[in-house]
Amino acid sequence: MKKFLSLLLALTLVLSLVVVPARAHDADGYSVSGNFTLSADKTNVDSGTTVTLTANNGITVTKSGVETQPKYDVTYEWSGGGISESDKTKTSLEVTPVNTDAADKVITYSCKLTIKDGQTEILTRNQSVNVTVVSVQGKANAAFKADITAVTYNDRNYLSGGKVTAYRFDGDTANDWDATLKTGSIYSLASENAVTFADGTVTVNGTYTDNSQAKNVTATFANSSLSDANVEVAVDPTDATILSGGSVKLTATANGFTDPKYSWYDTSDTSTILGTSKTFTWTLTNAGESNITKSIKCKVTNGSAQNAPYKESAAKDITVQPAGSFSLITVVTEPLNATNSIVLSPTTKTAKFASTFVNKSSSQDSLVTEGVKYAYEITGSTSAFTISGENTSELTVTLKNGGSGSITVKPYVVYKGKTFEASPYKTYTISTNNLTAQLSSVQSGSYRDYSYSELASAALSAIKTKFSSSSSEKITNIANISQDTSSSSCGRISYNNISYTGSGVGSGYMRYQANAVVNTAKINATVTTNYRTCYITFNLPIAPARVTYADQYPEPVASGNTYRYYVEVPSGYKYYYVVGTPNQSTEPNWNLSGQRYDGTTNGRCYLTDANFVGGKCTLWLITVDSRGAYSCGQLTVYQKNYNINYNGVAGENVQFAQSDFNDFMNEIAEARGDASKTKSYPYVTFDSVTFSLPTTAQGTLYYGGTAMSTSSSSGAFNNRTKVTNLDSVTFVPNAKTTAKAITLNFTLYATRYSSSSTSRGTTVSYSGSVVVNLVREDIKYTVSQGDSVRFDESDFLSYLRSTKGYTSNYTIDYVTFDQSAVSAVNEGSLYTYYNGYNYGGSVKTTDKFYYSATASQNALSDVAFLASRYAKTGETVYIPFTIYARYGTTGTGTRQLTGTVAIKIGQTMNFIDVKTTDYFYNSVKWAVGKNITNGTSSTTFSPYKSCTRAEIVTFLWRAAGSPEPTTTRNPFRDVNAVTHSSYYKAILWASQKGITSGTSTTAFSPDQVCTRAQIVTFLYRYAGQPSGYYSNPFKDVGATSEASYYKAILWAVGKGITTGTSATTFSPYASCNRAEAVTFLYRYTNGL
Repeated sequence: MKKFLSLLLALTLVLSLVVVPARAHDADGYSVSGNFTLSADKTNVDSGTTVTLTANNGITVTKSGVETQPKYDVTYEWSGGGISESDKTKTSLEVTPVNTDAADKVITYSCKLTIKDGQTEILTRNQSVNVTVVSVQGKANAAFKADITAVTYNDRNYLSGGKVTAYRFDGDTANDWDATLKTGSIYSLASENAVTFADGTVTVNGTYTDNSQAKNVTATFANSSLSDANVEVAVDPTDATILSGGSVKLTATANGFTDPKYSWYDTSDTSTILGTSKTFTWTLTNAGESNITKSIKCKVTNGSAQNAPYKESAAKDITVQPAGSFSLITVVTEPLNATNSIVLSPTTKTAKFASTFVNKSSSQDSLVTEGVKYAYEITGSTSAFTISGENTSELTVTLKNGGSGSITVKPYVVYKGKTFEASPYKTYTISTNNLTAQLSSVQSGSYRDYSYSELASAALSAIKTKFSSSSSEKITNIANISQDTSSSSCGRISYNNISYTGSGVGSGYMRYQANAVVNTAKINATVTTNYRTCYITFNLPIAPARVTYADQYPEPVASGNTYRYYVEVPSGYKYYYVVGTPNQSTEPNWNLSGQRYDGTTNGRCYLTDANFVGGKCTLWLITVDSRGAYSCGQLTVYQKNYNINYNGVAGENVQFAQSDFNDFMNEIAEARGDASKTKSYPYVTFDSVTFSLPTTAQGTLYYGGTAMSTSSSSGAFNNRTKVTNLDSVTFVPNAKTTAKAITLNFTLYATRYSSSSTSRGTTVSYSGSVVVNLVREDIKYTVSQGDSVRFDESDFLSYLRSTKGYTSNYTIDYVTFDQSAVSAVNEGSLYTYYNGYNYGGSVKTTDKFYYSATASQNALSDVAFLASRYAKTGETVYIPFTIYARYGTTGTGTRQLTGTVAIKIGQTMNFIDVKTTDYFYNSVKWAVGKNITNGTSSTTFSPYKSCTRAEIVTFLWRAAGSPEPTTTRNPFRDVNAVTHSSYYKAILWASQKGITSGTSTTAFSPDQVCTRAQIVTFLYRYAGQPSGYYSNPFKDVGATSEASYYKAILWAVGKGITTGTSATTFSPYASCNRAEAVTFLYRYTNGL
């Protein structure tokens, strides 16, 4: 019963500390809501410190059925810590808790709230709060202990890690404990029994003066010990028996020493020190015919002082036997009949040794087995060999595929402390010139012929790479061609008539018939040059048939706080293998060494967010169909993620938007099941976001103008700051970054409400990333698929001189390009340009292209980009470059300036409704090339389709270089930044430039068909409304009736921009079609 009452009391105390929400009805006829809480401004204080207690009454009482609420009586009753407050109107109370105990004390203060309506008690609530009062004595003891810097035993400090581990030595003359306090300590050690040791505890006693009164303090160090130091000696060999001339290895272990110093001595001569290190090797001889015994000890002193304390080990007896007659015999068991010089090759890959140790002391040799340690010492270049059994009686050396080198093998044994070398040879030499060469692949299940010259070329390349030989080295013979047994399953050599005809010339071919496998066959041959003989292993890849796989767009599958993107088996196949690494740009070596994926639950390869670059990941696959046939190719997987994407320019501000983070939260919550897709329960609400600190190389993140940092000071923006308004967040990428994208990681916190009955939600968090795609377009070109664009050297000079720090006195010495990140297949490649039909070699990063080239140098104007016919329209290829600039016209480039060429893949001129004979052909080609407009489909331009006012202004804006509007003010109610995003900036720009003022002060009428008069007026205003006299040939254009268009029409005709619809008519109110629009722009922009 007592246990039950104790549990009930404890439960009551716990519940009293919980914030208790007011229930709906405490007394009949009243409604109650809200909470009553009790708080203290300090909950951990020194004795005698004032603490303020505050009662927080958030309870509201409503009496039912009355229009005017009565005035309720509210009282507070305080108790605890020896107080009883009679003033029941106090909502706060100051208390001064005192603690005179040696340990800290917890005092509980309580407040009882009572609300009445007259004599009717509506409710009572009790709340409590605990205050810990620190002990004065305990605080002093802790400070005293912190000031102790050493606890010594016989003047040796043994205090470490809060405990004392002390040792006694043979040389100790006293048994004294002492302690040391730090300099300037307010404490002193007690005059008597300052330090005592008992029952595993060291106690240090001290005193100090407080308010003119002497007071005692104590510090204890538990888990302490005092024991004897000791010295132990280990012997190798463990039986302490050696042969004459052999050695014994002795190792001392000193326990309890802080500064051990070692001395080894023969017990028969204690005055001679044999060694002074922890480990001592003692070599002993015995010239007699029977065993002798030698004894040794190790004396260890604690430090080097003359009277330093010490300990000695027990004596170790060593038995020394007569030398006897022993022999190590080593033979080469493979290859047969080998001497001490062995040459390994692809046909002779292994050398094996066997050693035996015999006792020759008697008339008949006897094998020694007990206590014999066999070993082989290997020196030289081991990279070409696999070696096993170095510490056994049998050694195996196996030649690896490829490589060359030489090693020396020295067999020996250690028996009873003595080393014996081998006979009949002390050492053996193993060498090889085994190299690996690469041949072109053969298709799986087919055959291929390899000529003498193809084998010779591959072999010579491997030889010259290995030996860095001169150009005079030539192949003089290829012989002993055979397939390595390790690749017999790959196929077979079905025919071979390779032969050497003399004078560095050979003939014939080798036919290899491949099985239906994916692997690498290995063909061995002996190749002789005019300098050396080598053993070549030709790697012959067996590759699948090349195919094209359809792109995949997997849905992300949540896995904790990350996502997986599963790769399905391509259509028409049973399973697949992934070869190489994700996004590997070069074709891999085709093999089936990886895991096979068959599309089942556990049989699918998956990618993570880290595998995607720019939203896509490329994989090299081998697929197998139902017939067992192999195919291979590249698969592109596109990522569906919840990243927040922004475009930006290095060094310029990138604005974040709260709406983007709200969308991120809703999408990811629906994907994870935290929110309903029907917008009912459950649902989530946004709370805040925390960001990870970007690196300096990435840039700087700002919140309300404050830069993010590691500072923890008040008002700082750091990785703990809860950002509640993302519209106040901006990011400035590092102005010098060369990255294409910067990823900023964040965690979004939200509250999830599971049902309508839930008044308090639960906190959920989602990890995500803001991806800032950086666009650096220092020099811009446009090219169509399969077409080329030649670089203009003047563009590079203009870029140089427009860069801060480079005046007009700087010129270009040469330029280098880096197209390592450009896919030749999917994007294109830089070439040295010769003429419109021929290209030189692909540009390498080491190639230099000179602004003023000599006859032997590559000219900058000879660089051209040839777009792949597989390049995607609308994408941009970025090629970094480095300008080596010089001051003046002489000298070499002493300063470097980096930049990026941006080449946009434009629409090709494959429109079926645009013919070369059409008057607008060149105009359309120009507009498409300049990205002013694309076709209405991949094969149509629709030249006679009418243009809207929004389209015309957008064409003009793009022709002007798509400049940013100088203000965000939008005067037009029928133009919206979201729904009209494709032409929103163009209309703002045109309005600000005075090109158009709309169809009224508040309307632009973007979808209204644009007339011929309107487009030439837009052009005229864009040109700055130039003055000039032009005659009027048109009967349908009057100075009064067409006053708003009159000057513009005459200017356009006078400049040759348009000739009208006939010799005497302009048709100002006729609609302007797409052909006319691009023609007017083309003629004006190019001065035609």
